[in-house]
Amino acid sequence: MRTSHTLVYLADAGAVDRGTLGGKASALAELLAAGFPVPSGIVVTAAALDDADLDPKLAAAADRVGGGRFAVRSSGTAEDLADASYAGLYETYLNVSPPELGDAVRRCFEAETSERVTVYHDRRGGGPTGMAVLVQEMVDAVCAGVAFTAHPVTGDRDQTVVTAVAGLG
Repeated sequence: MRTSHTLVYLADAGAVDRGTLGGKASALAELLAAGFPVPSGIVVTAAALDDADLDPKLAAAADRVGGGRFAVRSSGTAEDLADASYAGLYETYLNVSPPELGDAVRRCFEAETSERVTVYHDRRGGGPTGMAVLVQEMVDAVCAGVAFTAHPVTGDRDQTVVTAVAGLG
């Protein structure tokens, strides 16, 4: 879904449709609005790809949110569905400097049409997808991981699976 929004500050993202922001950015905006500590950031919508001034706009937005390094991650509209999870299929770039943001954002968007995503999507029956890219201040992690509230292979909701590693994920 195209929108007139190209860059949305995470603090303002609660007012923007989930179909524009993707699941990850929308969930983080909800957590931020509820008072949880969420690193500041920017959501780059698909409409930004048509913006010839994307790089200078990203630089200005990065300056506004602070931080010298950023995490650039996908925020797909089809991530974390009841019958499919695109987690790990898209791209993530860590420790990105402000001058590198435009390139990292474009590479994130390109991952949406990669062979591995296309094959997975087709096996799940297709359907509409979309993506935004989340740019957040980089956090120097002591550890990183993911928690699945249902077993990621069997779907059993009586099992929670947590995987974690020391340092950056």
